[in-house]
Amino acid sequence: MTKGGGAFTTSLFPGLALMAAALLIGLAVVWFGIGEPVEGDALRTMALREGRSPDWVISLFQGITWLGDASQRSIIMIAAGGWLLWKQRVRAALVMVIFPSVAGATSSILKQLYARARPDVVPHLDTFGNLSFPSGHATNAMAILLLAALLLPSRHRTLWIFLAIAGGVAVGLSRNLLGVHWPSDVVAGWLWGAGFALTGYATARRLGDIKR
Repeated sequence: MTKGGGAFTTSLFPGLALMAAALLIGLAVVWFGIGEPVEGDALRTMALREGRSPDWVISLFQGITWLGDASQRSIIMIAAGGWLLWKQRVRAALVMVIFPSVAGATSSILKQLYARARPDVVPHLDTFGNLSFPSGHATNAMAILLLAALLLPSRHRTLWIFLAIAGGVAVGLSRNLLGVHWPSDVVAGWLWGAGFALTGYATARRLGDIKR
């Protein structure tokens, strides 16, 4: 049993449990339509509107959602992997690149399986090109940022984890505020991404490549 967390931090169960929760949300809201009217009302309440919301607020969240686009988040993932490689933590670097990539790829597969249409209850303030559930922005932002924070040395790790979660939440929330995702899409994306981050961290610990 390892120090500083014991068997729990090497267990895959927490991450897998979060992924299972994301799948169950999909079954509930997409296949069985549970809570659909509530989600519509929630989105109407929270979404930003041109002419009603301040332009700077709309621009702010469009900027946040841009930071969660594929190119920008890939730069963060590669930079974190490169830093770990520079520190001669090869296994952790591989985990940093592989697990978020798989999270994003499986998120795209889930979109096809659930085949949920984008919300049409509010005007869209951002472009999109695929199906809705789960949110790829929320998934990838949470997977990349949280895993990077977990793989950093333990000094200031609590701060990095807080900032990572805040960043992932901001990116996901921007998708709701811009009207391009249902709330449950984003919640499931957060869970799916966090699940891969935790399983990646557990895998790195099992491989003995975590700096305490």
